[in-house]
Amino acid sequence: MIRRCSLPGALALLLILATSAQAQSALDRDTVTRWIAAAEELRVFIEEREDDELEDELFDGDGMPTFADIERIYREMYSRESEVRRAARGHGFRSADEWGNISARITMGTLHLAMEEQRPEMDDEMARAMRELDENPDVPPQMREMMRQQIQQAMGTMDRMTEGVQEEDLPILREMRSELRSVIQMDDDDYDDW
Repeated sequence: MIRRCSLPGALALLLILATSAQAQSALDRDTVTRWIAAAEELRVFIEEREDDELEDELFDGDGMPTFADIERIYREMYSRESEVRRAARGHGFRSADEWGNISARITMGTLHLAMEEQRPEMDDEMARAMRELDENPDVPPQMREMMRQQIQQAMGTMDRMTEGVQEEDLPILREMRSELRSVIQMDDDDYDDW
């Protein structure tokens, strides 16, 4: 049996489907270029902010910001800071939700790529640390288990940070990495291989 849908119901369904499709579409060169331009405009504003205030926002949970944390922070900055709103709107980002989503996808996708490059080395270091721990007769079993859990927790925390990264965004972020380096600050070591 086919049901008829009211016009408002049909419009609501189309809106939900369009929003869902937009959220799933991959980032493109134009979007990333516009975001970089807005971020460059905001560089002085961000640098003038109190480092402690930004750190408190980023590291208020278990010490490592997640995709959702980054998205929330960008969204809140858009909502409460006229400089952020002006720069974002000037480059086509019309809402706090859009700015937060695109910003998190770009920044966390970039972080994911840097971590991906370093992952084999990190895995080797963790495996070596576990071996040394297992082979050390001076470490009591209870202490050994506690240290093993800490190592596993550290690896899990890094994975949780980039849980919201969309695989389809990675090709354009990889392609535009040199442009992104100008606005996304990481330790110099993070860029060695990326």
